[in-house]
Amino acid sequence: MKMEDIEKHWRNWANEFDVDLRATTKTSTIKELEVNALYSAIVEFQPSASTKETTPLDILEVGSGNGHNCFSLSKRLTKSNFTGVDFISEMVSSANKQLATYPDQKQFRFFEGNILKLQEHPNLKKDYDVVFTDRCIINVNSHELQNQAFDNLLSLTRGNGLVVLIENIKKTYDDQNQLRTSVGLPARTPDSFNLFLDEDQFLFHCRSRATLMAIKDFGSLHDLVLYVLVPMINDGKTDYDHPIVKATTQLLLNNDFDLGNSFGHFGQNRLYVFKKEI
Repeated sequence: MKMEDIEKHWRNWANEFDVDLRATTKTSTIKELEVNALYSAIVEFQPSASTKETTPLDILEVGSGNGHNCFSLSKRLTKSNFTGVDFISEMVSSANKQLATYPDQKQFRFFEGNILKLQEHPNLKKDYDVVFTDRCIINVNSHELQNQAFDNLLSLTRGNGLVVLIENIKKTYDDQNQLRTSVGLPARTPDSFNLFLDEDQFLFHCRSRATLMAIKDFGSLHDLVLYVLVPMINDGKTDYDHPIVKATTQLLLNNDFDLGNSFGHFGQNRLYVFKKEI
């Protein structure tokens, strides 16, 4: 899909859903797991986050949508400062609308900006302790440009800082589809406005520039239940609000973060943690 069509899609969702979570995702359960995964990765791999109540971090989200990730993380990283950048002006307006209801508004800043042009942004700092994305790079429509997007994220990361990515992966999506077809369900097709990462190619590029600290399959069990088991007992239909999907999410949230890695590689997204060496 052309970039202008991808932009049109997200502008339509921003206008339709405004501050609602639905502006950026179809299911609230995976969003809970995503936020928990981001928080857990920051605490595990960013040493200063272990004293999160007293040591503020400068955190940048690229592709911040209507601000949900930043607002949710701020409830746990209470002293940290959050900057969000999104290429859809209506998303940024929705984030600032929500910000108006927060008591400590100085903790947040939201700007319009493009992941492929971050160095040109007049409002961003020189660098940040943590730079993260949540299903942002998949909206860049070529693998070559996705590599460039990673380089731009890394360029705004301090030495020994983290780049944390939650992105959709073609291989794990294909593995999930293999399970679906094995029980007579049709294979799912990615949305046309997404280009899932080619993991081998993408990691070859990224590892030449930063140290890969971890890969986490935090959503594998959730997606197995949502996209395979529930459709098997629900006439082939996905039900985002099914009680067993919500119970699965609660199980994962109530246990150690690494529990998610115990259920294979069938989630359609993965978390990657990179460290920028000095």
